Amino acid sequence: MDLRRGAAALAGTSPTLTELVALCREAGVEMRVVRLPPDWLGAYDDAGRRILLARGLTPVEQRCVLAHELGHALHGHAGGSPADERAAERFAARVLIDPVALRAASAWARDDHELADELGVTVEVVRDYRALPGSAACVSARGSAPARPRAARAPRRRRRGR
Repeated sequence: MDLRRGAAALAGTSPTLTELVALCREAGVEMRVVRLPPDWLGAYDDAGRRILLARGLTPVEQRCVLAHELGHALHGHAGGSPADERAAERFAARVLIDPVALRAASAWARDDHELADELGVTVEVVRDYRALPGSAACVSARGSAPARPRAARAPRRRRRGR
């Protein structure tokens, strides 16, 4: 299966960790859980078509990090530039968040943490979704501040909860 086609089919469907792993397998991208340097949650090796997830992640973190790293695989990223990171963050947000479920949860959730818990993603993924151009950026949890565009992130290897 073509990674781009498979990812497009899953966009906005809130795929399970199992479905994301199956997409990797079908697209010929190896996925392993390994010991990574401190503060690394995941990595993508373009030359080896391999995604590495850090040991000790929760299932929600595994799902979010895997989707993020799939974004790198889809775009063929070989480095970790700020632009590459933003593209992977946008990809993960588009794939993992079902806009209908987000709108429904936003009606009662008091903050981004409750939204993330309900949607089975990390708070960072909720915020990345809001930052998408043309997304449901106006959707916010009751009591949380309206979404504002984020400043560009500094280059980093640390992907906490992605």
